[in-house]
Amino acid sequence: MFNIFLTNTADKGQKKLDKPLRLKVKDSLLKIAKNPENSGEKLSTPLTDVYSHHLKYKGKEFRIAYTINFDNSSVTIHLIAAHENFYRKLKGKLGR
Repeated sequence: MFNIFLTNTADKGQKKLDKPLRLKVKDSLLKIAKNPENSGEKLSTPLTDVYSHHLKYKGKEFRIAYTINFDNSSVTIHLIAAHENFYRKLKGKLGR
């Protein structure tokens, strides 16, 4: 089991979501903690070290972007948001 850490951006993003969606996000975070490599898809250049977990809520797509640190068995959640402009926001947050 990996430890989960949320960046300030991810924490603020999940707090803006309505309660049923936050519960789905919490379930997704538990799934990621159990098996981070197989819970999301690895992204392409320039985000090759980042994974993206997908979930749907009320017909709308949401994403959770995270990186895995195998040295200390931790996962850092960088962004939790709707799919629209998600990767552009992520690149901005990670400075890429």
